[in-house]
Amino acid sequence: MAITQSRATDLFDQLRAFNPYWEAHAERLEGLPAQAIGNDVDYVRAHLAQVLGVLNDARTGELTSAQLRSRNELIAVLSDYAQQGRFPINYYRHERIPVFIDEHDTHCAVGYLMQHTGHEAMAQRIAAANNYAWVREITDPELGAWQIASGFSLDELKLIQGAYDFYPPKAFLLPDKYEVPQKPEQVVRYFEGKDKPKIWCYGEGSNGDLHGRWIQNYTSALPWIDGYFEHGKRSGRWKEYYKGTDKLCRTENWRDDKLNGIRTRYDREGQVIETILFKNGQAVTKTNIDHEKALRYVRSPIDSATVYTEVFTTEGAMIAAGNERIYNPEGLSWFQNIELTALNTYAISARDGAPRPENGVMVSRFAERGMHQQQIPGSHTLVQYKKEGEWVYYKDYLRPPVSEHATPSRQGFFELGYLHFGTELYANIARYDHLELTASYDSMRVIYADDRMVDFFGYTPTDQDHLQLTYYPSFLQLFDYDGSMRFDDRLLPGPIKQVARLDAQGSLIGVRVDYDPMGEVTRSEHFYVPYKKEDEILGAAH
Repeated sequence: MAITQSRATDLFDQLRAFNPYWEAHAERLEGLPAQAIGNDVDYVRAHLAQVLGVLNDARTGELTSAQLRSRNELIAVLSDYAQQGRFPINYYRHERIPVFIDEHDTHCAVGYLMQHTGHEAMAQRIAAANNYAWVREITDPELGAWQIASGFSLDELKLIQGAYDFYPPKAFLLPDKYEVPQKPEQVVRYFEGKDKPKIWCYGEGSNGDLHGRWIQNYTSALPWIDGYFEHGKRSGRWKEYYKGTDKLCRTENWRDDKLNGIRTRYDREGQVIETILFKNGQAVTKTNIDHEKALRYVRSPIDSATVYTEVFTTEGAMIAAGNERIYNPEGLSWFQNIELTALNTYAISARDGAPRPENGVMVSRFAERGMHQQQIPGSHTLVQYKKEGEWVYYKDYLRPPVSEHATPSRQGFFELGYLHFGTELYANIARYDHLELTASYDSMRVIYADDRMVDFFGYTPTDQDHLQLTYYPSFLQLFDYDGSMRFDDRLLPGPIKQVARLDAQGSLIGVRVDYDPMGEVTRSEHFYVPYKKEDEILGAAH
């Protein structure tokens, strides 16, 4: 969706709307014509191109050698940032305003420079305190020292920053206006043609200040967006429907223009599939509901890269818990939806100069090579979670009792009492049939690295089984594109290299097996008495 700027008569007018500090550089822009700007990415790049000119032309004679080195490095970083085209998206404020870090964890230019210099914690503090602050409004105690060390003046930092608009101006005049979320305002608009005089958009308020209900319908018979404002700020319960249907997509609760309460997301059959608890705009916990497996995954952030996850049955029993690393190829936040809702989808497509995630489409590597996007059924590039570190699995007691005369299979013994995760865990070690696993474990503990099992512990009232797995290094997969070229696609995990059984003291006992990269056994060793691996290392050294 193009962003038009019909009122801008020259470049100065355009850039002044993006950052009022261009007033101080009006002479530099004098006589430069307005640029054709098709989206917000174009807008930010036009701004930063001129900012880089100002920075490169500035006098630097008073800077120390350390400041000058930092300045030159950060100018190069800023140039690369502009080239990448990944800029924040203003999702929640219905005005042109700075966004320090958006919900995809995309940083504004100043925040990006902080991140590059190792001050990510400061950038996150600033965003948490006031994500819509201009540099002049930032009160973080570290800002002054960082600014001095950067080699930039405070006025230069103020100029680098910019403001982002959610809605294109005069969207109600666009040819596909009924497909576009309109900017909420005090207004009554009607559908044209046969639907006239059915209400299209309706905003309550007085003197141009939204106060009351805001509605945008998709057709005369179908709703789309429905919510409330108090004195110009989003408040109360908002509802959004799947585009072109009467099926709820999500509901969320606002107070003072910040998410407060529970955001609920529904699938197209009306089932709740996700809830997120927000407090003052910050996501606290996220619950994903897997109706097929009858499980609930409750995730809470530990830091920017890790969440703590608890898994419950629909009856409420906790059956697993552990840490997950956020696998985030598109830089989204840990709580980002898998299927983007209408408003978010629009916000992304409206800024179509930036590489952004699209459900079911591989974007980045093909785009980098100038190729057409390829549809990959069932795939997506949004937030995923990979197990990392220790996980504990508990019995869920949902299987029917096993008769004392029954003779369960090896897999049946392993899965006994673990209806939900037994099959998954067994699959990790099923190939190693020379390892005896004949107990119904009271609990199981698994250590993961990059979502792969490296240690398995099974506990009975009197015993412990410990399997240790090692892998070959990861490798790059290669494939042909149209038969004309061959290039690296992605890093794949290496195959299994060795599996060994250890006793409670960490000594080798039972069987240890080595595999070649094709999965064939190359060596099998039996340890009839405990054998410390440290002794093996010392023996090799001698």
